[in-house]
Amino acid sequence: MGQGFHLIIPGFRNICFLNLLKLSVAATGILIVLTQPLAAQDAEGGIKGVVRDAVTMTPLERVNIIVLDTPVGAISDDHGRFSISGLKSGEYYIRASMIGYESLQLLVQVNKGSFAGINLDLHPVSILLDSVGILGKRPERDLIVIPTLEPRSLDAVHSTVTIDEIRKQGSHTIIEALKYVPGGHIETRGRKVKQFFSVRGQKYPYPDYAINGIWQKEFRELPYFFPSSDIESIKIVRSSAALLTGLSGLAGVIDLQTREYDSLETALELEYGSFKSFHGQLSHGGKFGSFSYAAGGGYDRTSGPAGMHAAEKMMNMHGRFIWEPDSSLSVTGNIFHMNGMRQLTVAMPPADQKFIDFRQTYDPLLTTLVNLKTYYRPATWASTELQLFYSGRKPVYIDEVREIRTNEYDFEWGLNLIQSLAISPANTLRFGGLYNHWLAPNGKRFYAGKRCDSETISFVAVDEHRLGPAVFDAGIRWTRTFLNEYGAFNIEGSGGAFKNVDPIIDEWQDPVIQANAGVTLIMLSDKVSLHLHTALGQVKPREGSLDTALNVPANETRLKFDLGLIRSWVGGSQIVLSSFYVRQENAIVYSGQTYQHPISGKIMELYENRNQEQYGIEFETRSGKMLNLFSFFYNITLMNSLVLTGGERIRDREHPGLITNIGIFLTRSGFDLNLFGKYVSQYENDRFADPAYGPQPLGDYFTLDMSGGYAIGPRRSTRVYLNIINITNKKYSTVVGYPDFGRKINIGVRLII
Repeated sequence: MGQGFHLIIPGFRNICFLNLLKLSVAATGILIVLTQPLAAQDAEGGIKGVVRDAVTMTPLERVNIIVLDTPVGAISDDHGRFSISGLKSGEYYIRASMIGYESLQLLVQVNKGSFAGINLDLHPVSILLDSVGILGKRPERDLIVIPTLEPRSLDAVHSTVTIDEIRKQGSHTIIEALKYVPGGHIETRGRKVKQFFSVRGQKYPYPDYAINGIWQKEFRELPYFFPSSDIESIKIVRSSAALLTGLSGLAGVIDLQTREYDSLETALELEYGSFKSFHGQLSHGGKFGSFSYAAGGGYDRTSGPAGMHAAEKMMNMHGRFIWEPDSSLSVTGNIFHMNGMRQLTVAMPPADQKFIDFRQTYDPLLTTLVNLKTYYRPATWASTELQLFYSGRKPVYIDEVREIRTNEYDFEWGLNLIQSLAISPANTLRFGGLYNHWLAPNGKRFYAGKRCDSETISFVAVDEHRLGPAVFDAGIRWTRTFLNEYGAFNIEGSGGAFKNVDPIIDEWQDPVIQANAGVTLIMLSDKVSLHLHTALGQVKPREGSLDTALNVPANETRLKFDLGLIRSWVGGSQIVLSSFYVRQENAIVYSGQTYQHPISGKIMELYENRNQEQYGIEFETRSGKMLNLFSFFYNITLMNSLVLTGGERIRDREHPGLITNIGIFLTRSGFDLNLFGKYVSQYENDRFADPAYGPQPLGDYFTLDMSGGYAIGPRRSTRVYLNIINITNKKYSTVVGYPDFGRKINIGVRLII
C-alpha cells in the first residue's frame, strides 16, 4: 500500500489531553451527583413491570399500557419494560394492548411511596379483515433513540444469544455461550488455554468485542474466562461490516449486553462437577424511580484432568447503574473486575515437543474494565451519545521450566462520540469519532521488555434513507494510529533476529479505510425482508504481528457481499436464508512457522500474506413455543475457502466446509429438558504440529450436550439442574495437540429471591 499520506497535527497529544481532561471533569461531576443521597421518593406511588409474549416469553416493545379512569399511561421500551408514576394509594385497573395480541386487563394495588411490580403476558392472535390476516407489525427502528444501531441491511447476518439460552446451555463464559451461533467456530487449546471464536472462517483479526455497545480494543484474550452469568444477551454481527461498533467490523462484532433490573431480585447459583469444578455466582439488582442498578460476584475453579497442568480459578465482580432523570437524558456506568490464575494446558502428540514440554502459568491474572455512557436527546430529531472507557490488565506470565516471570501489564482508555440527526422523516445521518490510547509499559505477549505506546483516532459517518418499501444505507470509517513508541518491531527494515531492534518513535501508520453500502426491501407488513450489503476496506494486522521474514505483514484488503432473506411470524418464529462472498487481497494468515524470542524464550506465531476467497450459504430457523411444550432452533453453514496462487484456485483445507447446530427446548409442569448438537466437518492445520508430521486432520466431530432441571417453589423460583457436556465423550480436536477433555457432568441449583 506504500507509505500513504501522513497527517501531522501540531500539538495533537496536547489537544487530545485537554479535550479529554474537560470530558473527564464533566464525567466526574456526573458521578458526584450520583453519589449524593437520593432525593426522598415522591409520596405518591406507581406501577412498573415487563410486557412479554405469553407463548415465547420474549419482551414486547411499543405496547400501550393505560391506567383506566386516569389520564396516565406508558409505552413499553425495547426490553418490554414500562413505568407509571404519580398514582395515589388505592386499586387501579390497567390495560395493555398491542396489534396482533389479545388485550389484557389487570387489577393492581398501589401503595404510598412505592412501585407495584407486575408482569403482563399477552397472548398472540390473528385478526381477519376481508380474508387478510393482519399480524402484529414490528415497530420501526429508531436511530435517534439508539444511535449506535448497525445498518438494517445487516439484519440477515445478526444473531442473538439470550440469557435463557445461556443458562440452558450450561455456559459459564462468553466463549461457551457462543457455541451454537450460525457459522461459529471455536478453536480451543485445552481448557481455556486460549479459545478463539470466529464466524465463516474470518480470522486474523478475530471479531471485535463490545460491552453494552462500547468497543473494547484488547478484549480477545478475555472471553474464555469472562463470566456469562449476568449477561442479558449477546448480539453478534456475523459478517459484512459493522461500522458503529468497533474498528475491525470486517471480521464481525460481538456485543455483550449486561443485565438490567426493573424490580428487586437476588439470585444465587451453585454448581459442582467433573474435574473438581465449582461455580458460584450471587447477583442482585433493582430499580428505584429513575435509578436502576445491578451488582454481582462469582467464583469458578477447576483442577482439570490429572497430569494436564490445567488448573484454574477466577473471581469476578461487576456493577452497573442506569440513571434516567427524564426521557431525554440517561447515564449508564459499568465496572468489571476479575482476579485469578490459570495454568496453560500441556500439549499432546502430534504437537511439537517444545509445546509438550511447556509448563506455563498466568498468576495472577487481573483485569478491570470501566465505562461510562451518557445519552442526551434535546429534540425528537437529534441525539448524542458519549462513551468513556478504561481497561487495565495485569497478567503475570510464569515459565516454570525456564524460571522466567514477566509482568505483561497494559491499559487503554478513550472515548467514542456518536451524533444522530433526523434530516427528514425518512432520512437519518449518524456521525462521530473515536479516540483510543493503549500503553504496555513492559511490552506485551512475545514482546515483553519492549515498550508499546500507541494512539488511535477514527471518524465514521453512516446515512440511512427510507424510500417506500426500500431502505438504503451507506457509511465510511477512517482510522489511523500514531506510534509514540513501539519496540516490538521496526517497520522500516528487518527485525534483525528481533533482539536489538530499534523502536519506532513518533510515527504515523498508514490510514485504514472501510466503506459500506446496502439496501433492504421490506414486504408483507414487515414480515418478509430482503437484505443486500457490501463492504470494502482494509484489515490491519494486529500490533506486534510479524511475517516469516520477521517484518510486518501488509494490510489486508477485503471485499464482502451478503445477501439474505428473512421471514418472521408473530410468536417469535423466524427463517433466515443468506449467502456470502469474501475476497481477500494480502490476507493475513498463519504461516505454520514459529520463532523463538531470543530474550523471553517465548514461541512466536509467524504470519504471511496471500490472496484467497470464501463463499457460502447459511440457513437458520427458530420456532416460537409449539403446543405449549417445546421450541427449537437449527442452523447450517456451507462454505468453500480458496487460496489464489499462481493463477490457480486451490481449496484451503484450513477451514471446515460445514458447520451445523441444533437445539431443542422442552418444558412442562416445571420440568425442562434441553438438547444441543453441533457438527463441524473435517479440516486440517499444522499449527503447533511437529514438523515431521505436517498438517494434521482436525474437526469431523459431532458433540451432544444436555441440560435438564425442575423448578420448584410457589413461583418456580428455584431450579435444580443437571448439565452433561459432550455426552458421547468424543475426544475431538480443533487445534493440533489439544484434544477436548471429554465428558463433563455438573449438578447445580439456582435460587431467585
